Amino acid sequence: MTIKVSCDICAKKYKVRDEAAGKRMRCKECGETITIPEPETDHNDDDFSKLLDDAVELEAKSKSIRRVVRKPMVKAEKYQGDEDGPVTRKKTNNYVQDLKETFLFLLDPANLFTFVFIWILLCLRDLVLPYGGRFGLFGYIIILGWYSNYRFSVIYEATSGRKELPELSPEEGYFIPMLKWAGTWLLVHLPAYLYLGFAIYFYVEDMAGGGVPNLIPQELADFLPLFHLGVFVFLYCAGLFFWPILALCVAVGGFETVFRIDLMIITIFRSMAAYFFTAGAIFITAVFQIFTTITAMQLGVVGIIIMMGIILYLEIVALRMIGLYYHHFKKRFAWHWG
Repeated sequence: MTIKVSCDICAKKYKVRDEAAGKRMRCKECGETITIPEPETDHNDDDFSKLLDDAVELEAKSKSIRRVVRKPMVKAEKYQGDEDGPVTRKKTNNYVQDLKETFLFLLDPANLFTFVFIWILLCLRDLVLPYGGRFGLFGYIIILGWYSNYRFSVIYEATSGRKELPELSPEEGYFIPMLKWAGTWLLVHLPAYLYLGFAIYFYVEDMAGGGVPNLIPQELADFLPLFHLGVFVFLYCAGLFFWPILALCVAVGGFETVFRIDLMIITIFRSMAAYFFTAGAIFITAVFQIFTTITAMQLGVVGIIIMMGIILYLEIVALRMIGLYYHHFKKRFAWHWG
């Protein structure tokens, strides 16, 4: 080991062996005589030995203490989520199950209340308000506009997979939804009615000024030749076939999306089976509406009320099927809404 010393005059530092302790040396810088002190006692080794002994003693004591026995870990079951809360399990995309719940939507008390309320309003619109003069006409337009908006809401809510019917309060007013609803039917049936108009016009010309029939199914069937009547029915059914995707575009993307017929046709071909099933529901609803219109006089008031309830049920089911069609097959669509 070495001893560190320094000159008291010039502060020059030196290191000398511990054997030189007690002797004197001369500073090389200033020549001053420096007395070499005794070396300092190093207690580091003793302290380390003491710490080592303490550790051995504590280890010996710890063996006599009873330790807690920990149970082995087991794999926890995956949280399935609350019934009405955020679901952590993987959501299934079951189209058939959603269709079953759609046909049974009246089993939900809230849906049943909404259905009965709409049923009463439609009966009031068609059976009472037409005889109410100006006020009746105003009420008729209000209910018609409200129900047009509600039908678009049914489609829109179903696109997200929601099982409950929409709220009864209108979100877009009355007049604009009524125009949109009428506009969708006008677009799909425009070829059929144009053909019907030309057929009646030229047929009347050929008959040298014969009378023009009323635009009701019975008189048209008796007036037009079978060929023209068949073409009209074909064009009318073609309009029914294209109406679901047209209504879907208006309900979700707005009326400006109805002019992309090319994308609609591509989408129909990509999901042909599901679309045919959806369009079939619209076709059945239209058949019941036409049947009710033709046989209204024979059915009576009670019969009309019952038929209106059946038509309302079929219509809500068909509208929900349109929304579910997008919900389950939107990856096959030729476009997206973000």
